Amino acid sequence: MYMRIMKTGAMFVAVCVIFAVFSASYLFAGANTRIVVQKIELKELDMLMKSRESRSLVVAMASWCGPCRDELPLLIKMNNKYQDKGLKIIGISVDTDGPEAMQKIADRMKVNFPIYWAGDEVAGKYGIYAIPMLYLIKNGKVIDKVPGQQSEASLEKKIGGLLK
Repeated sequence: MYMRIMKTGAMFVAVCVIFAVFSASYLFAGANTRIVVQKIELKELDMLMKSRESRSLVVAMASWCGPCRDELPLLIKMNNKYQDKGLKIIGISVDTDGPEAMQKIADRMKVNFPIYWAGDEVAGKYGIYAIPMLYLIKNGKVIDKVPGQQSEASLEKKIGGLLK
């Protein structure tokens, strides 16, 4: 029983730390803040996606993917519009060669939301069969999974439903 309580406590602390780091990136991010594409382990990504305190739009993307790059300005716009209403946009790079290629894209496009590099092993774990792939997450549960580049109207509708 004691071990079970300790495991639960450790998991809770880990989730709180990840959530605090993630929230701090939003709190301190300004218009001129450079987003650094950081490596994330699958275990950390699991905890981030299962955070019960957030409404998140997680986007699987790659630097070599034209539709992913084309969608970035819209995601930046949605982040500007909905960040203060509780939406958290998170990018997950599935590039195979590390975070550098996605970092160049993030710098060039002035991305204003965190992007994590998870490599291509994340594709199997989360059923990513197309990119970009959007995951709408509410209270720690994936409520929708949408493949392909989204229009502004489609994304607005999905975000509206997520924030209800």
